[in-house]
Amino acid sequence: MYSLTLTADERQAREWVGDRYNSGKVADLLLDCIPEDREWGDDGDITFHIPEHVAWEINELAVEEEYSWTCFAPALAAKLNDLCWGIV
Repeated sequence: MYSLTLTADERQAREWVGDRYNSGKVADLLLDCIPEDREWGDDGDITFHIPEHVAWEINELAVEEEYSWTCFAPALAAKLNDLCWGIV
């Protein structure tokens, strides 16, 4: 199991990018990993608990775009890359 904590602003960045890049598909995968008492649009941080098979799917999407995370701030891109590069 892997964890990824995203702020409300970081989740909003995905909304701005939409489905133009694989980040939209990553967000769809993360929706299945959100705690039951939270929703994507909530204020504050949300920690997603990501099963290994979903982490590998996220990594595959990142590889397709060479880990570029187009239109994301460097800190958010780094978080997502840390997740991908930490998969064992």
